[in-house]
Amino acid sequence: MPKILIVEDDPQISKSLSLNLRFSDFEVKTVNTMSEAWDIIKNEHFDLVCLDIGLPDGSGLDLCQNLRDAGNDIPILFISARTDEATVVKGINSGADDYLRKPFGMDELKARMNKILKKFTLPSSVISFGDLTIDPAKRIVKIMDKMVILGRKELEILILLTKKAGDIVTRDKILSVLYDNADMFDRTVDSHMSHLRKKLRSVAGPALQINCVYGLGYRLEWK
Repeated sequence: MPKILIVEDDPQISKSLSLNLRFSDFEVKTVNTMSEAWDIIKNEHFDLVCLDIGLPDGSGLDLCQNLRDAGNDIPILFISARTDEATVVKGINSGADDYLRKPFGMDELKARMNKILKKFTLPSSVISFGDLTIDPAKRIVKIMDKMVILGRKELEILILLTKKAGDIVTRDKILSVLYDNADMFDRTVDSHMSHLRKKLRSVAGPALQINCVYGLGYRLEWK
């Protein structure tokens, strides 16, 4: 039974979401502030966080960013009445997995939640390419026996590129792996790719490269 945390300051919305999700066989806990969410996430395991942006003691955007900066890659689905493009992009760039605009239907919410939960299950077998080795189940990435610490989305990108090593992986394919929302923006790929390149370069130097093939996508190569 997936364990869900709802971070929502509107008591009616929080109660409605909680009842509906419990009826659909989710285990649910609710909090209504940023500080409560931070404390409970540090002390309990959750499979997914449904996070509002406007909270009484701060922004859900900051909470998401703080969790990612602390190395916590718990799946996060923003649920917000703020629908402007700038906020959606900021939400995704802060490390969220998807962004659902209010108002919404419960069927859509549960469909997006289930896709995120399914996607979070990484391959179990070890993947190798040259001196790069990835153990998805243990979340261990090594280059020439040196450890590389990656966030979950960076790991998902690297797994995808490694499975197709030497071949071009399109930006649309990368977006489809990272997010379930068709409205996500292409620039999010650039942001994740930049972070991933820096981390790989810090260990492998120029030997392992993620090359951009203009107009097509990206290719992982050893030089």
